[in-house]
Amino acid sequence: MTLKYVLPVIALAATAVSAEEYQLFTGLQADHYRVSGDNETNWNLNGTYFIDKKVTLGPLDQFEYINKVTNISASFARLFDNNAWSIGGEYFAENGLVVSASHGRVSGDYQNQLGLGYLVSDNLIVRAEAFKSEGSSTDYRFSASYNHQLQGNDYVGFTAYTDDEFDYFGISSKYFASLGEARFIAAGITIEDNDGSIDWAAAADYYFSKMTSVGLSYTKADNYSLNAKHFFTPNWAVEGSFASNTGDSALKTYSLGVIGQF
Repeated sequence: MTLKYVLPVIALAATAVSAEEYQLFTGLQADHYRVSGDNETNWNLNGTYFIDKKVTLGPLDQFEYINKVTNISASFARLFDNNAWSIGGEYFAENGLVVSASHGRVSGDYQNQLGLGYLVSDNLIVRAEAFKSEGSSTDYRFSASYNHQLQGNDYVGFTAYTDDEFDYFGISSKYFASLGEARFIAAGITIEDNDGSIDWAAAADYYFSKMTSVGLSYTKADNYSLNAKHFFTPNWAVEGSFASNTGDSALKTYSLGVIGQF
C-alpha cells in the first residue's frame, strides 16, 4: 500500500495530463516586510538554463526529484540596502560524475562552493561539497538523495545530509502524487539537528489543475506561510504569498512574483 491511499480523497480514475518541456526558468520576486510599523521591500531576479529539456510531471512547476541535466544559474537581489549576486552551475558527465560550483557576493563579502558527486543510478545521487566564506574556515557537507518511484509519475524522495563533524545533520522528504482528474498534491517535511537543537518544517501544495495551486507551510518556530500560484499561459505565471508567526503577529511578509518558463 502506497502513501497515496492514506489521503483523505482518493480519485477513482486518472485523467491523462499532457507534459510540457522547458529549458529556461526565470523569476522576479518582491518581498515586503513589516515589523511593528517599520517596513522594507527586497527584490530578487534569477534565472536557470538547462542544456536539455526538463519534462513536467503534470503541474507546470513539478519535475523529477533528482535533477540529471547540466545547468547554469545566476541571480541578483537587493536585500536590505545591500546588493547580492551569485552565479553557479552543475555538470553531469556521461560516466555519472557530477561537478558543481558557485560564487556569490553580498556587499563585497563572498561565498564559494565546490561540489563533487556521483549519479549512482537514475534514482540515487551522492555528493560532497565544500563551502568557503570570507573570513571563515572551509565547511564541508555530505548528502545522498534517493527517489522511490510509485505508479505513474508519483514518487517519494528522500535526502539525508550532514557536515564533516556531525554537529549538523538532517533529512528531508517529498511526496508527489496525482489525485486524478488533473489534480495533484506535493508535500514535504524537513527535520534537522543543529548541535543538539532540533528543528522541523513542513509544507504542502494542492493543485486544482496543472496550472493553479495553493499551499501552506509551518515550522517548529511557529512561522507559517500561505501561497498561491497560477499559470496564465504555459510560459507565464504569477505567485503570491503571506507569511507571519503565530506568536508574533507584528512580523508580516507579503511576496509577489512573476515566473517565466521557456
